[in-house]
Amino acid sequence: IVVKLLSEHAEMDTAPGRLTVGILIFQDIWAIIVLAIQPDLANPQVLGILRTFAMIAVLAIVALAYAKFVMPAIFVFASRSIELMLIIALAWCFFMCCLATLPFIGLSMELASLISGVALATFPYSAEFNGKIKYIRDFFITLFFVGLGMQIPVPDFAAVGRGLLVAVVVLAVRPIGIFLVVFVLGGGHRLAAIATINLSQISEFALVICSLGMNYGHIDEETLTILIWTFSLLAILSSYMIGFNYRIYGMLCRFGRRVAGRSSIGKGDTSDQHEEGGDHVDRNIVLLGFHKIAAMLIAHFEHHEPHLLAKVHVIDFHEHIMPELRKRGVTCAYGDISSPDVLEHAHHGDVRLVISSIPDSMLRGVDNLRLLQISKQVWPQADVIVTADNPRQAHMLYEAGADYVLRMAKLCAERLHVIIADHSTHCVHHHHLGEELKLNHVFQSFRQNEQDHHLKNINV
Repeated sequence: IVVKLLSEHAEMDTAPGRLTVGILIFQDIWAIIVLAIQPDLANPQVLGILRTFAMIAVLAIVALAYAKFVMPAIFVFASRSIELMLIIALAWCFFMCCLATLPFIGLSMELASLISGVALATFPYSAEFNGKIKYIRDFFITLFFVGLGMQIPVPDFAAVGRGLLVAVVVLAVRPIGIFLVVFVLGGGHRLAAIATINLSQISEFALVICSLGMNYGHIDEETLTILIWTFSLLAILSSYMIGFNYRIYGMLCRFGRRVAGRSSIGKGDTSDQHEEGGDHVDRNIVLLGFHKIAAMLIAHFEHHEPHLLAKVHVIDFHEHIMPELRKRGVTCAYGDISSPDVLEHAHHGDVRLVISSIPDSMLRGVDNLRLLQISKQVWPQADVIVTADNPRQAHMLYEAGADYVLRMAKLCAERLHVIIADHSTHCVHHHHLGEELKLNHVFQSFRQNEQDHHLKNINV
């Protein structure tokens, strides 16, 4: 559920999204271990557990060997038809599940399917499989929840109350198990908080493990019922929390600042203390967020106008870029650019120009319109440059008071217009002279002007 929601909200490639998926993968690894030893939990025997792990290793070796030596040749042959490749991949997964359930192996189908998925991920076609299989996945998820609902008995206050109590305990413990660990390891409070919000529910594997545990006689039906209610409540809650995770984080930050007191805002949300007294008197250009366009701008400044670097101040929540920026003479502050209180304390000085170069499609919890409004509120005398994805949004930003609006499509079209016009002029000139119409020198001049291999760009 979490991965599906992150994918729908285009957050899989964000730092919190990657951390969330990484934690889920780590949970899956532990799920393999639990599924392996679960049949022997009632009467644990060292030899039995070792035999189970040996069979897991054998199954993994078989799966990876097939993936390495057998399946590539089959997929190459079947690559002319995506549908055939998908059917073959699914058939292979079912084959691995059947192999695992053989009496002399004795592993569960859930464990085998997990190993099969890991093996499929090694293929170059895995992205295509994910794209095609999601409809089947969603169908089986629907059946999973139908079956889950059918197991829920007639609601009574006691069962729902216990499920709600367990859900509250899970939500209370999550910050200790995720937020605290990520924060202590240097992930920052933003990354830690959003990953914690994303993982506010319990895993579907908990239901699988408890269902198998009831079949093995480890738990009774009442325990499974409580867990089903807990899972249902948290699944509904987390589906909304993931959609509004950045807003929830913003509200928690504002609440924390009110509790801690306004005087601690600057200390808690900014990290640029290397300036004398924390002042940025000459830093009158502020970049809200630091991504590819800002990185290229800093690289161009460094090569062509190095004196401008002394005027730039960056506010962002990615701490890993700050050492590189400081090496180039750019000051920076760690903070949430969507918070007016943070921006007031992130820069001390006269701001003349504010730039937001990140499009709305890559911003989370805020958009360029909101950044424009905040910038005008915090620095009313400053000129503000923002970014739009389309003409309608650009018009809306100009109406809201933007001094200039960046549009990538428009800038690219203007550049192509110059190239095509120059190319056409040379074509006409060479045609009149009766010369060869190969005009590589036209493109060569543009390439030379746009060479950026000499620029020391910052990886973002």
